[in-house]
Amino acid sequence: MTERTEQILEAAIQEFIAAGEPVSSGLLFQKYEFGIKPAMIRLELDALEDRGYLEQPHHSAGRVPTDAGYEFFAAKLLENAARSAQERARASAARAASLRELLEEKAWPDLMGRLSAELGLLSVIADNAREEVYKAGLEALVDRLDWQDREGIRSVIRDFEEVDARMPAAAPKIGGGSHVYIGRKSPITRSEELSVVGGNYDAGDGVTVCIFAIGPKRMDYEKVIRTLKELNDI
Repeated sequence: MTERTEQILEAAIQEFIAAGEPVSSGLLFQKYEFGIKPAMIRLELDALEDRGYLEQPHHSAGRVPTDAGYEFFAAKLLENAARSAQERARASAARAASLRELLEEKAWPDLMGRLSAELGLLSVIADNAREEVYKAGLEALVDRLDWQDREGIRSVIRDFEEVDARMPAAAPKIGGGSHVYIGRKSPITRSEELSVVGGNYDAGDGVTVCIFAIGPKRMDYEKVIRTLKELNDI
């Protein structure tokens, strides 16, 4: 994929995350400087659709990301966050220190409450050493989801009810670093409607915990990844 094609894909996904509406070549031409005309942008979007990164919900409509598109977008953000210290510097040092302090104090309910409030997502933590699982933010998750049908609602409710049981088994398999899971690739949710960001984190005193933020596919991946990176993933 060329650099320009990557830029067009990233812009299309960013616009969809921001507005929740299919993204057209005309919109991208108006808002971004790719150095090509709308017809050429349309051809790029056609090629990205053929490769499975975008899809067209209706004929003559704009494009929306597929799961593969979201995965590409999240992988780029993870790569940039790992390479650039500026990603962490954007947030308040005092706020980041406060979150790490809650992590090191093993104050799980307070930490999950803070993360959920700041991210507007469901937050879950598993402390396998203590055999404890805490979660917070169901209301925030429900408010942010674009509900499609009854089965979608049921699947999210089932995930919320069963995530406690899934976390201890999933945590040892996660490995180091932060991870992004789109749809059914998540180890702790089954709903097609959700994305999950998180990994293993060092809580001090030899304690490793698994923390995840759970939200809609149209979440602010950059903010979530940056916030969780500040917890010092391992």
